[in-house]
Amino acid sequence: MTDSRSGHPHRAGPYFTVDLHLHTNRGSSDSNLAPKDLVDRARAIGIGAVCITEHDNMWDSREIAALAAGSGVIFMRGMEVTTDMGHVGAFGLERYVGGIYKLAELRRVVNLEGGILIANHPFRYKLDPRFSFINPDSEPIDPTYPDRAAKLEIFEMVDAIEVLNGACGEDENLFALKVARRLGLAEVAGSDSHSAGSVGCVTTLLDGPIKDERELIAAIQSRRCRAGRGLLKSALAPFELSANAG
Repeated sequence: MTDSRSGHPHRAGPYFTVDLHLHTNRGSSDSNLAPKDLVDRARAIGIGAVCITEHDNMWDSREIAALAAGSGVIFMRGMEVTTDMGHVGAFGLERYVGGIYKLAELRRVVNLEGGILIANHPFRYKLDPRFSFINPDSEPIDPTYPDRAAKLEIFEMVDAIEVLNGACGEDENLFALKVARRLGLAEVAGSDSHSAGSVGCVTTLLDGPIKDERELIAAIQSRRCRAGRGLLKSALAPFELSANAG
């Protein structure tokens, strides 16, 4: 698919689509997604770009370039860092750095590199008391009070919130969107895919094409992004609160 106005491939209507969060079996032990299968899938669904965000490690830039060669899809690197405040997507780093499991240190290091941080699936398992044992503080969040959740310390240290995660429940995603709206933080989406079938099930929608990680960072920093879904059904639409969602 080619946008007749820009001549850029893979532009879905007014948006350039990016899957901002996925894992391969090359760098994440819990993933079944082989890099070659990711390339084939990305090409097949007509997505603009995908970001490989392995757990606590990063691909080498030369390996990413080799993977993307001839695919017609932009491949970028990020990392999902396991921090003391939850999983955080980091963009702009070259490698894992000792000590960044503490979010304050991760913020410091990313600032030095001109990067960004994203709170990934911040409310997964946290709205249902039945799953409170999974949470570090064993304390579920009351879903009727997004203003309270917006005061969590993690949101003081990130540039964006993953308000739409392909592996989260609708209630968790909608709550994340409410919190992002209250805070005025950038809203992004990622499939959190660990297998080929879910790549691109949700996407970050940019208002124009990008060609590399630096342009992605700039687009999110300037909030020229939103979360969306429907790419796989050729019915792409932004993720919004329903009329009665509050």
